[in-house]
Order: sequence, then structure tokens, then C-alpha cells
Amino acid sequence: MARKLDISEKTAKNHLSSIYLKIGATDRTQAALYARQTGLIGPGEAAPSAPAFTPVPDDSAPPAGPTLTARERGVLRLLAVGLSNRLIARRLGISEKTVKNHLSSIYLKIGATHRTQAALYAQYVDLAS
Repeated sequence: MARKLDISEKTAKNHLSSIYLKIGATDRTQAALYARQTGLIGPGEAAPSAPAFTPVPDDSAPPAGPTLTARERGVLRLLAVGLSNRLIARRLGISEKTVKNHLSSIYLKIGATHRTQAALYAQYVDLAS
């Protein structure tokens, strides 16, 4: 992001901290969700600094979306509201390693490469409510 804006990494971090404070976010996931909810980025649209991501199948794909297990949906729902792996594990009574395994499976099924994309997907398919 710093290179793209032609500013130092420290300046970028300072701007992000200021933005987080103003919108009440604690991390990039929450900031991305805020951006989506306020219309700064559209449904399924990746944040500008993130790789492109299309959470819905295109016309050539089968109509059904990825099949997540009930546990994966639960993990994804908690991730979408901004919980860390540790807090997800505590909430569900499982280990952090198990949460990481579920997230890896979720990422593979929905085509995400990181938790922000997964959280945006959850918002898009209305898992976070």
C-alpha cells in the first residue's frame, strides 16, 4: 500500500491507525467490513490493496456455492464479526490449530487467500448476521 501511494510504510501505518480509530476498527478485517457496509467497496469487491476476489460463481459455474460444513459456517461467522483465531477457538471450545484447519478448508472452498476476503465473503452471503 505504501508503495502504491508513494509514502513511507510508517506513514501508511499511521494513516491506518488513524482510520481504525475513527471508524472503531481494530484490524484490517473490521476496516474492510466497514468499507463494504458504507459503500466504499461493493459486495464481493476486494479492498483496493487486496488481490481481486469474486465470491460468487460466474455464469459458467454451477449455480450452487461452495458447501461449507456447519462448523466451517460457525468459524466463518465468528471470523466475519472480527474475532481472532484464539477467540474463535475459545467461543467454540476447540483448539486454535483446529480453527486454522477450518479456515484453510474455508479459504480453499470459497477461493479466498486471507481472512479479510473470507470475512467479506461471509458478509456477502449474509453469514455474519
